[in-house]
Amino acid sequence: MPQSPDEQFVVVSQVLVSDINIGYEDIVNTQVIALNGKPVKNLRRLVEMAENSDDEFLKFDLEYEQIVVLRIKTAKVATPDILATHYIPLAMSVDLKA
Repeated sequence: MPQSPDEQFVVVSQVLVSDINIGYEDIVNTQVIALNGKPVKNLRRLVEMAENSDDEFLKFDLEYEQIVVLRIKTAKVATPDILATHYIPLAMSVDLKA
């Protein structure tokens, strides 16, 4: 149950195949618990934490004790190709930007 009105579950519904995420492609419909050790309260907050991170890596703690680690610079460089490969026009919806 949500602890506050703005709390929501954030779920990895599917991992889009790319060289940067080999080994993670079987993760489906899995809740994101924390990013770099900080609890994920909602999708907007997750985006803010990821976009403003000064760390070299993003470490996603998922349910079932799964962990996903991505190098931030590599992920940012790979994003346009991943989007193009999977015919996705934007990395995120307009309401999540800034």
